[in-house]
Amino acid sequence: MGLHYLIALRRLHSGIAPVTVRRRAAGYNDAAPTDARIASATAVRRLIAGGGLDAAVPYLPPFTADILAREFAAGRGPVTWENLAAPLFHQLLLASPEQLRACHEMTEGLEYRIKKALPLLEKPTVSELLAKLKTKRYTYTKLQRTLLHALLQHPRDLLTPEALAEGPGYLRVLAFSNRGQELLKRMKKRAKLPVVTRAAELDHPQLTLDIRAAAAYANGMPVRQAEQLFREYRQPPIRV
Repeated sequence: MGLHYLIALRRLHSGIAPVTVRRRAAGYNDAAPTDARIASATAVRRLIAGGGLDAAVPYLPPFTADILAREFAAGRGPVTWENLAAPLFHQLLLASPEQLRACHEMTEGLEYRIKKALPLLEKPTVSELLAKLKTKRYTYTKLQRTLLHALLQHPRDLLTPEALAEGPGYLRVLAFSNRGQELLKRMKKRAKLPVVTRAAELDHPQLTLDIRAAAAYANGMPVRQAEQLFREYRQPPIRV
């Protein structure tokens, strides 16, 4: 197992600089734990899928385990690729190769490979589709990103390097304190970008993608709830 590094961000006087942090005891994408206390995210997800949350608790901070227990009990998790299989296959089956090609990261003829693979599946699962599509050229990581773009209908033109270089189109507030509230009052008058506290306040392509992703995730929850499907519109910023 080679050395793997995570990128941490450290705030300096001149801005933000990248700092390397050595990965210990678990390699990137390790399928199973090799340490009594440390496991990769992939291993943690597999433990939860195979044995429930209790199987993963030894590798989680207590507050993380508490949050997951609360969310699972409420039917809001876990959400895996297979929870999203139905809407994903709906998109892939109905779209033409040309329509798939318009999705971000759909490159090198992958749209044709997807269309050819679909009739060959014994079971319509995402894991089997990934196995059919996997080649040296198309890694699992690349394929999962591309399928996610197809699921969410991410248009290629909105996510090009040139488009992303233009920066964000708005500032979205997720939470604030009393001090932050005073700052927000000033920002709404002086900020160069729109300051958004509710999704309905702004019609912007980037915000539309954000809302779409949250709704798709909620649609894949074990217990589908209208409250979660439209949470982006209903949930105000949290006061801390």
